[in-house]
Amino acid sequence: MYGYGYGYNDYGFGSPRMGLEAAGGIFATLLVIGFIAAIVLAVVVYRTYASDGNDQPFSVKDKSTWGPFLRFDKLVIDKILRALYIFCAIFTAFFFLALVLASIADGIVAFLMTLIMCAILCLIVELLERVSFESIMLSVIIARNTNDIKGMLSNRSNSQLPPASAAPEAPVPPAPAESAQPAPEPPAPTAQPTPETVVAPAAGHFCPECGAPVQPGSHFCPECGKKLD
Repeated sequence: MYGYGYGYNDYGFGSPRMGLEAAGGIFATLLVIGFIAAIVLAVVVYRTYASDGNDQPFSVKDKSTWGPFLRFDKLVIDKILRALYIFCAIFTAFFFLALVLASIADGIVAFLMTLIMCAILCLIVELLERVSFESIMLSVIIARNTNDIKGMLSNRSNSQLPPASAAPEAPVPPAPAESAQPAPEPPAPTAQPTPETVVAPAAGHFCPECGAPVQPGSHFCPECGKKLD
């Protein structure tokens, strides 16, 4: 009785505490592995996709980079934020993956419930991280664009800038246009006789029947219709 009770109660064979301890050990181990893997993947992803490679990096040996770095002419916080966001996004995924894998020690039911909950929480946390980093990056981008504009203005030569004492030239009035000569009026057209104009009959041309005047060359009287030939 004593040996049996000693082995069962003190060592906890078959107790729920053993499953929790095993799950905790698995989770801690996977979390450390995920942390290291997140660092490696963050470096690879940053160099492959996030690094533009156009800015001159700070170098201790190159003294020309000391001044811009100490005067904050070249901001590096945007690079740090990009790398930090990539690490946080990857590590968040590994964190919830470690929780899911560690729940296998508690049984299939606990594994399925943990899988569903971790999937939902992972999406929410990833979204919050993205919104937070974007809010910070907006301020950094505004500050960086301001520094770039100041640098462009300071690098312009004095020849490109207008002199400060130069007075604006007075506008030259346009030359008066030459007075246009009036065009000569066209001559008035002469009145042409219309076909309806009645020509007075010559003397002696009258109808012998009714005495009405008759046009020269007419063969009939326009009044009585008598034949004149």
